[in-house]
Amino acid sequence: MSDKQFMPELEKLAPADAKRALDLKAQEMKNAVICTPNYQPKGERVIYVSNSGCDCNDGLSMEKPIRTLAKVQEITQPGDTILFKRGDHFRGNIQVDKDGVTYASYGEGVKPIIDSSARNYADPALWQETDAPNVYVCTEELNNVGLIHFDPEYTYGQYNELYGHMKLRHEDGFGYKNLTGDLDFFSDRETNKLYLYSEKGNPGERFVDIEIGAAGNTFGGWAHNVTFDGLWIMHTGCHGIGSGTTVNRVVRNCVFSWLGGSMLGGARRADGSYNTTRFGNAVEIYGGCEGYTVENNWMYQIYDTAVTHQYGHYSEGDCIQHDVLYRDNLMEYCFWFIEFYDGERPGTKRNIKNVYMTNNFCRMGGYGWGCKGREGGAPMFCGSHVCEDITNFVAERNVFYQSLGFLVRFENDPGVKKIVVRNNVYVNPKGAKFAHLYDQDYRFDDSAKETLKLINEEEPTIVFMPAPEVRF
Repeated sequence: MSDKQFMPELEKLAPADAKRALDLKAQEMKNAVICTPNYQPKGERVIYVSNSGCDCNDGLSMEKPIRTLAKVQEITQPGDTILFKRGDHFRGNIQVDKDGVTYASYGEGVKPIIDSSARNYADPALWQETDAPNVYVCTEELNNVGLIHFDPEYTYGQYNELYGHMKLRHEDGFGYKNLTGDLDFFSDRETNKLYLYSEKGNPGERFVDIEIGAAGNTFGGWAHNVTFDGLWIMHTGCHGIGSGTTVNRVVRNCVFSWLGGSMLGGARRADGSYNTTRFGNAVEIYGGCEGYTVENNWMYQIYDTAVTHQYGHYSEGDCIQHDVLYRDNLMEYCFWFIEFYDGERPGTKRNIKNVYMTNNFCRMGGYGWGCKGREGGAPMFCGSHVCEDITNFVAERNVFYQSLGFLVRFENDPGVKKIVVRNNVYVNPKGAKFAHLYDQDYRFDDSAKETLKLINEEEPTIVFMPAPEVRF
């Protein structure tokens, strides 16, 4: 770890030159993810998966691969390595319930896409007119849809593509007959029916490809000693990789895009009101961890958070979070970027130790598809409800670049001041929102370095840059 200021030359550059330098850094990070080699097995049993395979095969050679994620789930044993063929597109979800498994890639080309959309819904037979003008209902039941993605190109870095706009049921009784805008949708959780407003006729005729992200993590489960390497994960309404308390979880060299947006919790709250909270993270642990590494990944167009380990003060039981590493990740067009918490709860043990976050690039906060209507609150580096028992937590040499919300947000918790924050880069328009610290908001102006002393930031780099002309 260096005690020298990180990228101080940016402060001396004209905004256009600083932007050019930072954009180049982002492109280099993209290339680093795209160009990673395949994982090399180390003598363990290997199962090959390919679109040209057959589930009648044993999958134990490249010549006889299996075909489906369902078959992967059926035959995986503890300690296996599962290799998906590059350039192929697999649909479904996997329950990560076997210890010691590695999910990775083989072959050449684009990283294998693991897609939780059950099918391409651009089929006229899958959409029926309703009694409301321009409103169509999907003939398949779908639970808790968070995302509809129209005509995705399946090429890296397609940020500005066509997506649906979710309308929520509130106490006012909103239903499908209230849809009025093109590509607005309503996922009725009481009937599992999906309604879509389409001004140009049957959606199945209008589009070549319709991908739907419904409830369920793409990879969900709490198994220990699990690695994900070199995958492209898309189109779940929930988390790309989600886990509860686990040991030695590693996520590296992966791309995550266009995911999240489902409702958190049941359709109704305990008081009978309708739930309107949405969620969806690229990589999450909800609970404790002993070993959690997320490095060299590219995450963009995520409804909620790029990467997080979290456990609320409202959740019961102990929570120990040890040995966490977030390194060399590029995160773009999200609402939250790096989020962490382990809130105090009387009668429980909450402890955080050995956390290191470095060389992560958080870019364009509040501009993604999942930020509509909540742009102004988007936080890039956020610790909320942090317990008091913290040892060796360092965040250094990260870039927080352009947010409509806050570049940094810490709540008024005693543990926050034990976090070492140093040598980070902060970029936003002069006078824009900057930080929410200890229940108070601060602007990004000439007092920015003084403001950062509130979190003991050492040697920050401050860059004033006009807001980008980007909207989705």
